[in-house]
Amino acid sequence: MLSLWLKWELRAMVVLSLIVQLILIRYGNRRKFSGKDLKLISFLVWTMYLFADWLATVALSTLLRTRREQITSPLVIFWTPFLLLHLGGPDTITAYSLSDNELWPRHFFGLCFQIGVALYVYVKFWTLTVTTLTFLAIPIFIVGIIKYGERVWSLFKASSTRLRKSVFPDANSFQLEVDPVQGPPSKGDMKLEEYLNHIQIKDKYRYIHRAFYLFHVFRPLFSDLKLRIYKELSYIFEMESKGTEEETAVEAFKVVEIELGFLYDRLYTKIPLVISRMGVILRCICLSFTISTMIAFLIIVGKHGYSKVDIGISYLLMVGAIFLQIYSDILHLSSDRGIFWLTSQNNRFLKAIGSKLFHLTEAKKGIRSMAQHSLLDYCLEPRKIKLAAVLNIFDQEDNLEKYFHTSWKDVNLDLKVIIYSHLLEKRKKYHDTGFYSLCLSDLLDERGSNVLKERGVTADLGWSVSGAEFTHSLLLWHIATNLVFKDDHQRYRAGNLGPHCQISKLLSDYMMYLLFLCPAMLPEGIGNIRHRDTCMEAKKFFIKNLSVREAIRGLFGIETRFRSLFVEMGSQSKSAFFEGCEIAYQLQDLVSSFRWDHQEKWELIAEVWLEMLSYAASQCSWKEHSRQLQQGEELLTHVALLMAHLGLSKKINLVDIPERLTEVKFKPSWDWNRLDRLVYYLA
Repeated sequence: MLSLWLKWELRAMVVLSLIVQLILIRYGNRRKFSGKDLKLISFLVWTMYLFADWLATVALSTLLRTRREQITSPLVIFWTPFLLLHLGGPDTITAYSLSDNELWPRHFFGLCFQIGVALYVYVKFWTLTVTTLTFLAIPIFIVGIIKYGERVWSLFKASSTRLRKSVFPDANSFQLEVDPVQGPPSKGDMKLEEYLNHIQIKDKYRYIHRAFYLFHVFRPLFSDLKLRIYKELSYIFEMESKGTEEETAVEAFKVVEIELGFLYDRLYTKIPLVISRMGVILRCICLSFTISTMIAFLIIVGKHGYSKVDIGISYLLMVGAIFLQIYSDILHLSSDRGIFWLTSQNNRFLKAIGSKLFHLTEAKKGIRSMAQHSLLDYCLEPRKIKLAAVLNIFDQEDNLEKYFHTSWKDVNLDLKVIIYSHLLEKRKKYHDTGFYSLCLSDLLDERGSNVLKERGVTADLGWSVSGAEFTHSLLLWHIATNLVFKDDHQRYRAGNLGPHCQISKLLSDYMMYLLFLCPAMLPEGIGNIRHRDTCMEAKKFFIKNLSVREAIRGLFGIETRFRSLFVEMGSQSKSAFFEGCEIAYQLQDLVSSFRWDHQEKWELIAEVWLEMLSYAASQCSWKEHSRQLQQGEELLTHVALLMAHLGLSKKINLVDIPERLTEVKFKPSWDWNRLDRLVYYLA
């Protein structure tokens, strides 16, 4: 058995390494999309990402320690450069997380070391190989070095330090053609839509070009840099559209999705390097070298009596390398960045290719789905994973069980329209004050108290949004929303509740999902402790064999004097359960005692959740938004970037022109064609 393993050990590892590369190129970029299979895909990509490097390294190490007499076929040595090529990884994933980008020096030394090992192994067994076969491996060595070098360079360019430096060019990278007082040259201070008309971009893929230019404007935010811009350039922070309200909202979310795709490509893939003049040249070199090597191998190998298995593995490696190259090139060219690059060229042939690829790719619609998590369902429903006591040893936060209680819902048109309309109202308030910075701060800090004040219910409910920590408010309103939602549907009111009812439920369960599984995206607090105590309180109240319907009716049937007692009991811990029940009762009381209709009630609830969503989006750091991209797209990130497009961000300051510049009649300008000069457009 040992001799059999020693004979097939290297062959098995080489084939397995190729299989891992195929899995990574297929699923490497799928994790940037949301959906019910996201965690499974992320886990698969994570394991394959770690396994790929380990496997190729172990295979090279096996060759390194192998003695000459143990090599049964010279073709085994011919496989060495393919292992180096596999270490370069597929183009669809260079880093699994942001921390991998920071470790680029380790990958650089790994590149040097692995090249040295591969060359040493080849020289060590030089006398065993046929001279012609020896020379055949040289092109594959070159391809492997290029591929591995591309990976290291991509990691280097995506590291936080280089990312910051890339936002603003070096002083010596270009010379200003005009006097610094007058600002950089401009295309007449055009709005983006006017500029796209000026360069004659077709309507069908205009939104891709719009997203590309806007991405370069807002890219500094993801490096935690501030944009300080003169108020005269405030037109930059407008989402231009000539369509209806629904079309404008869809267009806005579509552009934001593409921008985040550009960011994902920059942080986690080779695409920005590949979609460039140098990248295209390197692609052509790699593909031509690999194909020529395969043709030469096909001619030469028939003249020697090698093992059919070894010949088959050699063909498999070469065909696999060609397939990986061609498949990745098609993926790159059909990506948003690829279509932008092709349609920006002056070459008619390239533009025609871009147009064809555009029609073949799936149309962008904005963020597709959002996670949903109900605290009451989590507490009431039986556990979906057995052996809970054993799993709790390894998963003390119960994240696996939380994930299995997470569902996914489509981000429908109604939700996109109401979010976008809500942000436009905030932008209008900001504009009406003359872009006053204190007004912006107040708008971003609103969590629902202004909504309650406008509706005249601050006395009863105001404390729940302004007098409580944010995670506490989130739990209170989530419990209240779920109870009112279930109570209204149990009373067969579903047809009279209006669209805001479903929107409130979607936002409530989404925000609870963030608290459950993505707490780093929410403002700091003791949310985990509050959540734990609230679940314990809820489980104590809901006795076994009690249906949800009976439990809801029981909660609303508690007399006032007993409700206050339960609230007091809950306050002794960090539970928000009975306080949330009290808010639910007060919301239902708006209908029974104050003659509100149910649609008005749900409009109030929806507006509070919209304020909480925009508050959480503005408070989450841009670094965290970048980090979250590795786990799939989040609605919160889309909302945060959409707010930035409207100037609603603490990292964006609109300022007046200083008096000293006004005296010399300085007029700030903006040139969409030279966004590499972004530093010179800032105040």
